[in-house]
Amino acid sequence: MNIYIEFIFITSYMFITYHIIALKYKKSRIFSGNSKKSKLFLVIIHFFIVITNIILYFLLLLNDLSPIPYYFSVLGIMIFIFGIFMISWGIYTLRTAVFIPGSKLIIAGPYKFVRHPMYFGGITGAFGLALWAGTIPGAIYSLILAVVLSHISDAEENDLIVRFGDDYLDYRKKVRKLFPHLI
Repeated sequence: MNIYIEFIFITSYMFITYHIIALKYKKSRIFSGNSKKSKLFLVIIHFFIVITNIILYFLLLLNDLSPIPYYFSVLGIMIFIFGIFMISWGIYTLRTAVFIPGSKLIIAGPYKFVRHPMYFGGITGAFGLALWAGTIPGAIYSLILAVVLSHISDAEENDLIVRFGDDYLDYRKKVRKLFPHLI
């Protein structure tokens, strides 16, 4: 398949499936009222969407590998590892907070630096892999991913404002959304 057709397909899949995740946040009052089984099911769907997007992104990169200087490859892998670290740190810090409606606002760990560290890690990791592969479609995908995840974070933040009120609004004034000290 032509790399541009693959890029359009994979980017469209990412755009559609991540907007399904945004719907979950827009309906999160319903999510909070669901049983543990329903919540688990929605989390599994979320996980499935993320994993399938990662696999498709890897396929896009592997079909468009370009020879680049060694130091760019090493830098790309280091950026990717940093992205994975941010995702892992965010997950570890949150742990079970997703399943406890009305729980305390978490502002420790990576949440001191960025309000959405897992999204930041995903964007950073995708960009690192694009650099490692030396692929322009991968870099463009990373930019589109940043826009889509920013949209999802907006939907998520609306729910966080409802759940935590002024505490979240104060937190939002102090801590950047996706990129520390940038956006």
